[in-house]
Amino acid sequence: MERRGGRSGPRTAPGLSACALPTATRPVTMVAVLGGRGVLRLRLLLSALKPGIHVPRAGPAAAFGTSVTSAKVAVNGVQLHYQQTGEGGHAVLLLPGMLGSGETDFGPQLKNLNKKLFTVVAWDPRGYGHSRPPDRDFPADFFERDAKDAVDLLKALKFKKVSLLGWSDGGITALIAAAKYPSYIHKMVIWGANAYVTDEDSMIYEGIRDVSKWSERTRKPLEALYGYDYFARTCEKWVDGIRQFKRLPDGNICRHLLPQVQCPTLIVHGEKDPLVPRFHADFIHEHVKGSRLHLMPEGKHNLHLRFANEFNRLAEGFLQ
Repeated sequence: MERRGGRSGPRTAPGLSACALPTATRPVTMVAVLGGRGVLRLRLLLSALKPGIHVPRAGPAAAFGTSVTSAKVAVNGVQLHYQQTGEGGHAVLLLPGMLGSGETDFGPQLKNLNKKLFTVVAWDPRGYGHSRPPDRDFPADFFERDAKDAVDLLKALKFKKVSLLGWSDGGITALIAAAKYPSYIHKMVIWGANAYVTDEDSMIYEGIRDVSKWSERTRKPLEALYGYDYFARTCEKWVDGIRQFKRLPDGNICRHLLPQVQCPTLIVHGEKDPLVPRFHADFIHEHVKGSRLHLMPEGKHNLHLRFANEFNRLAEGFLQ
């Protein structure tokens, strides 16, 4: 199901953002704060995480760019890690979510997006994945910093123009990049993103601060990538970093930038996403001129992983 153009008036219902949350075996205080429906959303979030997805990090180029290679490039004072595959003339950057990386968040896209049509790059934002050091931090402009890093990385790799596929926090970064660097962004697909933070978001963020309360299945892959101490410390810092937007007028992250987006934009929303309610996708759709909204009736937060073939076909069709 797809809709074009804008709609009148933003939604005001409370929202849920993209982040890793504890299991149903949590203190009673969380149940009291969030209620039964909120607890169900927290439980469903665990199924929306993507442990165990790995992509080869290096290898010789194969016919039609079927291998995935990796490297680091100096950008804005840090060494940014990226993976690259394909040899098509259309460059596409994959932007991961909170605590994510290219190899954990985009296995099916790195493997199966059309390598004759696209050159696909998946990056690790500074402080995430293999773009360490430095440690990840969250100043007031961390999304803007990620947007600049992403664009400057692609320029360092000599791409003249790129399209963006951004998930969750990466979708927010993509929106900011498209608004601030309009001449460089060709097209954009985003899902699981939100342009502002609500009171309920803030409560949920606080509920995930202690990673020891997460399920082992969710926690282990991130511990393997980061080590427990860095993982736990970075999650706490992320909670503080994302909650700071609630103190701004209207909980603003990037809502003021949406009218500045000029590139063709596809917003994908999973109707069963327990983390980012439909009104967030509607709000972005209403304020990005000419955008298209595609609804996946069975899609959850990680729809690009659970329904990878459908998502890849949708993205390829839009980008061509």
